[in-house]
Amino acid sequence: MPELLIASNKEKLWHKMRRDLLGFVPEIAGNRLLMCCACGRFLPYDCFDVEHLIPRQALRHDPANVRVNPATPANIRSGNLLLCRMRLRIKGNTIYGNGCNSWKGRFYDHHIAEMTRAFDRTTPTDTHIIAALSLAYLAMVAEFGYVVALMRSGLLMREQFFRPYSFTVTYRLGAKFFLVVECRTWGIIRCGTSRSGSVSIDPELATVVARNFVVMVPISHDPRQPIVKHLKIVPSKYKLRPNFGTVFD
Repeated sequence: MPELLIASNKEKLWHKMRRDLLGFVPEIAGNRLLMCCACGRFLPYDCFDVEHLIPRQALRHDPANVRVNPATPANIRSGNLLLCRMRLRIKGNTIYGNGCNSWKGRFYDHHIAEMTRAFDRTTPTDTHIIAALSLAYLAMVAEFGYVVALMRSGLLMREQFFRPYSFTVTYRLGAKFFLVVECRTWGIIRCGTSRSGSVSIDPELATVVARNFVVMVPISHDPRQPIVKHLKIVPSKYKLRPNFGTVFD
């Protein structure tokens, strides 16, 4: 009797993300490509890796009762998404030898881990806040799909993802997006939730809870609401204008 083939976590994420992207880009039905939600490039399966949103180095500091609970395995506690591992090039020049998966690991994972295990002993720097914003953005994509990546606010967050040391988009972000608020209770990643647990997404921001801190992410469209795709004329105020632009080759 042949062995049953069990899909890997990467394969499951690949098919889930492809199905979601198909609703915005029907052309991918005829190829084997997926858009990286960080750099915006369309790449094949082999160019992606599973990204643990909460880095593995932070998982070992989770409460003991959570680590041994079968309902909260490591993948649930970390949150998963596919990010590319294709080198980042601009006009043929390599600016980073690896892809977006490695970029997050190099610039943000250490800062995320610091905040999740010792928030009260860490003085947040700009990179801590940008790391929290990047984590919150990726968590929103994992929760709601490509609608988060393709709206105007998604382009804004994708730009910020590649600027780990400064808020170069300050003039387009309000002061509330530079706040990282400490929680006194532990929790896995939850998107768009308030303290009471009810959905709390307003026209300008969504709240993301990750472990022991809260960060607010700018949004230009409520990702839970349907988007008009078939009307020939749609007022620009209500129309999603997907932006697939990327500076990378």
